Amino acid sequence: MVRPVASTLVGQGVHIVTRRRLLSLAAAASALAAMGALLTPAAASAQSSCRSTCWEAYGACYKSTNNRQRCQAQLQRCLNGCIRSKR
Repeated sequence: MVRPVASTLVGQGVHIVTRRRLLSLAAAASALAAMGALLTPAAASAQSSCRSTCWEAYGACYKSTNNRQRCQAQLQRCLNGCIRSKR
């Protein structure tokens, strides 16, 4: 009987390749997560900035006119514009 020498070497090679693949996948996943973390606050702050601008305009409108209905309509248009610009 011939002893299969290649099976022990191939078996070890498979573990090495699998380990390298897992490490490279983990590195790629962590790099993508880091990039997402860097991009997300910028988008969130831009959206927050748009909302805060709308609410400041609403406050100024209500303070100067005391017309809640008119100012709420203006606020709704402004917030809808923020939502549209996000897409």
